[in-house]
Formats: sequence, C-alpha cells, structure tokens
Amino acid sequence: MSIRDRRKREKEQRRNDIINAAEKLFFARVYDDVSMNDIANEVELSKATLYLYFNNKEELFLSTVLRGTLILNSTIKNEVQKSKTGIEKVSAFRKAYHNFTQNYPDYLRIYKYFQSGRFDIKKIIDEEYINDVISEINGDLRFKKDHDGENIADANLKRIMELRSERLIIMCNSIQTGIDDGTIRPEIDPVEAAVLLSSISKKMSDIPPDHEKILESRGIDHEKFIVDVEKFIKYMIMNYSE
Repeated sequence: MSIRDRRKREKEQRRNDIINAAEKLFFARVYDDVSMNDIANEVELSKATLYLYFNNKEELFLSTVLRGTLILNSTIKNEVQKSKTGIEKVSAFRKAYHNFTQNYPDYLRIYKYFQSGRFDIKKIIDEEYINDVISEINGDLRFKKDHDGENIADANLKRIMELRSERLIIMCNSIQTGIDDGTIRPEIDPVEAAVLLSSISKKMSDIPPDHEKILESRGIDHEKFIVDVEKFIKYMIMNYSE
C-alpha cells in the first residue's frame, strides 16, 4: 500500500470515528444539546482537528441521518427483491419499514427531527428535483448524481432526499408490478397509492399514546394493530376480479 493510499485510509477512518462519536451524542441528546466541543471531547480530538473534517454540527447531524437512511433503503430493497408478485412486494416494503422503526428507533427519531423544519429541505425540492423524480417513476434513470465539490451538508441533504425519492419509486414500481401481474386493482394510480402508503407508514410509528391505550382496552396491542392495518391495506388495493 502506498503512503498516499495509507493516508487516505487513515483520513477516512478518522472521519468515521468522528461521525461515530457525533452519532452517539445525537442518539443520547436532542440536537441543540450537542456542540462541536462535545463531539471533539467524545472522539478525543482537539476542536481544531475536528474542524479539519467537518465545518459544523449540521454536517455531522446530516451524516448521521444519511447513515440511517442508507440502512432503511437497503433493508427495503432486500425485502422487496425477495417477493414475486406486486401485492407481496407492497407488503414486504411495509414490513421492512416497520422492522426498521423497531430495530433502529434512534435513527428514526433523528430522521423525524430532520423533517421537523429545522433544516432547509425545501431548497432541494426545486423543479429539477421534481422532474428527476418523475423521470425515475417513468423509467428514465436520472438520479445517482455526483455531489463532489459541494459542502458536506448540502451533499448529504441532497443524498438523503434522493434516497427518500428512491423509496417512493420502489413502492410505485411494486404497485405497478401488481397491476401488471393482476394482484393489484388496475384502476389504482401507482404514484397516488405510493404517497398514501408512505403517509400511513410514517403515522404508524407515531401513534398517540391515548389512542394506543384505547386500542389496548379492546385487546389490540401495537403488533396486532400493525398486522390489522396490513390486512386493511391489502383489502384496499387487492384485485379481487382475478
């Protein structure tokens, strides 16, 4: 290994160590209670050294959000690929999403904060972004853009949003597969249904505690509620004419 390659590997390892330290703090505290000084102390680096890798706390927070988003998308793609029919792919997607919320609650929490309005997501959702998503839905692969040269915060923000669109596209494709193979009703608009199911998934991880108590009084715990909702969705989109 050349000296240049060794230094590059060491720099990447240091960068990952910093993200690991920041992630630990973001998982344990709210965003505003974490400082660059706290992160420097956690990773046992001087603040000056920390700033050689990251300019601010936002870059580190978005790096952590990106990690969780990559795990979510990988989990969903793996499960969907195992399924054959469209209706099975839709169920696999939603099951993978639910499992992520149970297995990675800290990533889910910081992703919700990412969507809270604290970060300028709207600057990403311009006409070009929307056209790219529409083109992907229509089968024209235009994403996978190169964000080299951008600052870390903007590059991570764009990548997170691209991954969010990727999930929507996976769901659209799953529904379209179901329409094509006859397992999903033909009159359903794949995009409209995908947006609806995405909204339902997000709400399922944030059921008000009083509603949970009311369900429990009827013998419906959280897991049974998840199963029942999946049945409702299946009945809603399934093609019964086949």
